[in-house]
Amino acid sequence: MRALIRYGGGDFRAGELKRYVTVVSLGFWGLIFIAWLSYPKDHHYSIMTHTFSFLGSFEGKHNPRWWWIFSIAMTFWGCAAMPLAFYIHRRFAVFTKWGARVGTLFLLMGCTGIVLVAVFPDARGAVIGTWEWTEIHEKVAIIAAAGFILGNTWHGLLLVADAFSSRWTGVAPRPARRAILWPYLFWVTLTGIAAYFLITWEFLYAEMKAAAHASGAHIGSSWSEALNTRYSFPLWENITIYTLFIFLIWFTLALPRGEGDAAPDRNR
Repeated sequence: MRALIRYGGGDFRAGELKRYVTVVSLGFWGLIFIAWLSYPKDHHYSIMTHTFSFLGSFEGKHNPRWWWIFSIAMTFWGCAAMPLAFYIHRRFAVFTKWGARVGTLFLLMGCTGIVLVAVFPDARGAVIGTWEWTEIHEKVAIIAAAGFILGNTWHGLLLVADAFSSRWTGVAPRPARRAILWPYLFWVTLTGIAAYFLITWEFLYAEMKAAAHASGAHIGSSWSEALNTRYSFPLWENITIYTLFIFLIWFTLALPRGEGDAAPDRNR
């Protein structure tokens, strides 16, 4: 029980962090795999045409019987990621207490958004007044994405600032600091590629729509026309979610530990 309390506050001892992220990874992706297996075969789930959240949609055309498995998975991920946010806070508090607090707030915002994504599935039907499940789902998904994007970016800026000020002196040698760059390179590259294709598609679709109207031809929505192409929103949404999960685990493990962790400089 004491160990669980420590974990909740991000206080992992030697070897515990690796075991924790291993259990979290196997647990989350194991549940997602079960959700995928439970998705009706005749509904043809594909990342080229189906968003990640469709695994947890109780609509008849998605996963009406086993949708709740996805909700359990997302709730598990959102809650299990909170101790990692606190662990990251402990590492950054070594050289910037206020910066660590800001970053933690962003990450906790992302974690909360993930849990709310589980609470409000992507499905039609009124849930609060005239608000539909899918409307709330879209908004909390934005909260989740914004929290992690802001959190990851903020921590990256803190690392850049530290590279010039050397306030992490004694906590990590230069090679260890450079190791932190690899998860960022991974995350920024794939997220940037996703943004490129999705933004490019908006311009291409506008040209296609204009040409179709000029010729009197019919054209589908921006969403439908992009499906099964490299501009598919579901494709890049799935990829960015996978990327985010990998980044969070990789970045957490890459953060250096040191004697200074237990006693940060209170004058900074």
